[in-house]
Amino acid sequence: MSSFQNPVNQDEVCQLIDALLDGTLSGDDFEKLDHWITTNDEARQLYLDYLQIHQELPELIFRQGQAMPTDLLVVSSSRRQEKTERSEQQPSSSNNSRMAVILAIALLIPIALIVGIYVGFSSSRPIAGQDGTANPGKPNELQSEAYFANLAHARFFGELPPQIGASPILQRDYVLIQGMVELGFPNGATAVIQGPASFRVEGNDLLALDIGQCSVHAPPGAEGFRVETPEISIVDRGTRFSVNVSQNSETDVQVVEGAADVYRKPSAENVQVEVASSPLRLQEKEAMRFAFSNVWDAAHVPFDRKRYQFGLPDRIISYDVTKSEEGLARALTSVTVQRGNQIESIPMEKLIPSKLVWFHAMDNHGYLAGDRDLPTPRVAFASDEFLHTGVINIGGSKEPLTSDPVMTIDQSQDDFGTPGIAIEFDRPVRNGPGPDVVLFELQLIMNPLEGDAFHVSPLKFEDGLHSHTVTSFDLTMESPESLLLDEVYLYRFDRIPRSLEQLETIPCSPHFQAFKKQAIAVGIDLSDLGYPEGALVDGLFLQDNLADDDYLDPVFIAGLPDLAES
Repeated sequence: MSSFQNPVNQDEVCQLIDALLDGTLSGDDFEKLDHWITTNDEARQLYLDYLQIHQELPELIFRQGQAMPTDLLVVSSSRRQEKTERSEQQPSSSNNSRMAVILAIALLIPIALIVGIYVGFSSSRPIAGQDGTANPGKPNELQSEAYFANLAHARFFGELPPQIGASPILQRDYVLIQGMVELGFPNGATAVIQGPASFRVEGNDLLALDIGQCSVHAPPGAEGFRVETPEISIVDRGTRFSVNVSQNSETDVQVVEGAADVYRKPSAENVQVEVASSPLRLQEKEAMRFAFSNVWDAAHVPFDRKRYQFGLPDRIISYDVTKSEEGLARALTSVTVQRGNQIESIPMEKLIPSKLVWFHAMDNHGYLAGDRDLPTPRVAFASDEFLHTGVINIGGSKEPLTSDPVMTIDQSQDDFGTPGIAIEFDRPVRNGPGPDVVLFELQLIMNPLEGDAFHVSPLKFEDGLHSHTVTSFDLTMESPESLLLDEVYLYRFDRIPRSLEQLETIPCSPHFQAFKKQAIAVGIDLSDLGYPEGALVDGLFLQDNLADDDYLDPVFIAGLPDLAES
């Protein structure tokens, strides 16, 4: 989260916003309002609240040189009267209106982002109706019987990622900017698409790939599944094969198992017609590059089994929670993880809890997030099952640790040890395949969408061990699986706590956070720290990487049980 700022005069801010919207704001007042909104969270929230109740605000962009109507905002009768009096005393000018337009455009950007994230996937992925249409307003958008089986770090151009299980729209182009998507088809075929890529589902057994790479598995019963590229068609004959389409439409086909037939592409007027005869059949461990529609004008290329993606990477997939009366997330009940290519749902009671044993903050932030009342001890926020409570805004370092963190205090030398937090697990966590530890972070809309980057280090360095920097979460602010959190209070401290003792004793006061909040998650693979397979780990040291003004806000950290236990 970002730092606390000095409180603002709310009445004055409201008056300035009123003047901005009705076109009577002076140049000096504009600079004052602009400074407050861009530097102070409280003032920004007031402005955002105004925008949320002011549904016609986008019309400002088209009203240069015009005074704003005085009834656009829902205001009290007294404030409306004040606004009218100001309008009479200070006629609107084109310069003031331009100021309104400039600030409106600048601040509509975060509003658009809020809408994009919190309206949800349903607005960009219409749900099919009884007649098979995707949306009553778009009767030509038919949903296929294919579905998004899994996603990993997936980002799409111009839209949020789909929910797992959602059906792609037939004939619609999807542009995958990064990450991976696994599509499932009704005949049992699957296709793993790696970004960047552009693809379409053109039938229940037909995938079009304009650019990028995909790996297809067609088990028995799915023979005949087809991948179309700009130049050729690849028809499965019971196989695994990969397709890579370059920017100049050259297509590499590599057959991992079984066989695949390559045809000239069907007529553009009707992609459902039978493909041409005389296919070129590729057998297992054969690879060829096709640069023209004539399939016989092809060249052999080295077979590379690594080009085939057998599945999505191990990661945190989703989680379940208890919810408030408003439907907002509170306590974690289970987490769904892929480890060693196996997907499992682990209930809360099987996770290995952790406790905070070291805390050293750096800048003047709030360091506790949670409910209106503090627990005893305060640090209990860090070890409970709630995703809206935690010890947050941890200290950090630009460079990761290369030796043991210093976890001793010498107040006479003003030495409070290594900035960051240390956790210990209730019992050792075993390094197995895939993620071994799950970390949840509380994230606000103005924080990095990918999560706050952080270093994770061993508590004690030994031969072969090193720090690892996490730069992107498995579930981000854009993931449909990242849930909105229940209301949160951020605790402001009188001074910086540099130890657990100071965290417990320094006076602090709660401040309600009005912005929407999400719980994002990432899995930590102990192998990334150099631990050998099967090693037992007692704890970890975490530091923000200080790459920006936002700091890591962990609200839940737990070890994953052995695969056999879960």
